[in-house]
This record gives sequence, C-alpha cells and structure tokens, in this order.
Amino acid sequence: MFQGRIEYDQTNAKWLYRKGNAKFSIHNTAEGIKKIAILDILLGNRFLTPDSVIFIDEPESALHPTAIVQLLDIVQALADKGIQFFIATHSYYVIKKLAIIANKSADVNCFSPDNEGVWSVSSLRNDGLPDNEIINESVRLFEQEFQGV
Repeated sequence: MFQGRIEYDQTNAKWLYRKGNAKFSIHNTAEGIKKIAILDILLGNRFLTPDSVIFIDEPESALHPTAIVQLLDIVQALADKGIQFFIATHSYYVIKKLAIIANKSADVNCFSPDNEGVWSVSSLRNDGLPDNEIINESVRLFEQEFQGV
C-alpha cells in the first residue's frame, strides 16, 4: 500500500521503514504505516494461523480514507482464512466498510453503547448500520448540508 516495508536492521538493532533506497527510523514513521506493517511482518513470519485473534484500536488513526478501506480489505481476506478480529473505532468509514464486508462475506458483529452506557450487539448483515453516535452524527452532518438548499 505504501511502496515501503518495515525491516529490522540487525547491525544497529533498530526497526526501520524502507521506501526504495531511503530508510527512516520507525519512530519517524506514521502510525498507520506501522499498523499495516505489523500485519505484514506477522504474515511474512507465518505467526498468524486460523486460530489467531488480532485486536486493532482505531484503524483509521493516521490513515487516509482510501488506506482505511484497503486495510479493511486485508482484514477481510485474513478473516476469510479464519483469523478473528476485534476492532475499536470512531470512524464512519470503518463501520460502513465493515457493513459492506458483512453483506458480501462473513457477518460482522458490532458492539455499541447506548446513551446510558449499556452495550448491545448487532449484526451488520441482518440489522444494518448500528444506532450509535458515529452513525447518527454522520447522518446529522449529511442532513445539515441539505437544510440550507
């Protein structure tokens, strides 16, 4: 996705991001690249199996919306192989893409709190987008755009 790769430099005992001939310290690499690179390293080293469970907090953090969708395509491909994912998000892009995945592939469960902090579970395939503030605010902004028209 980023035409680069995270590598371990054994000579200096440091992780680097390599893009072409350029090398950057992992500390100067965007968080989004790090998230995707971790999956790449786990896959490349064959550490992931169908019994693996992966937790991703805020996959949208430091990623362009297009990259978010690409990352979730990777998640879908891995989930289709049996790897289980738990994703925490505040992003409409993430929830919408997961709903599309649920309609095409395996169902996706969504856990959401209500206004009193009570959690509920819904199926993105069977129940559609959840009734939560991520979705509600996106709809409010969409409606606000057309109120003045």
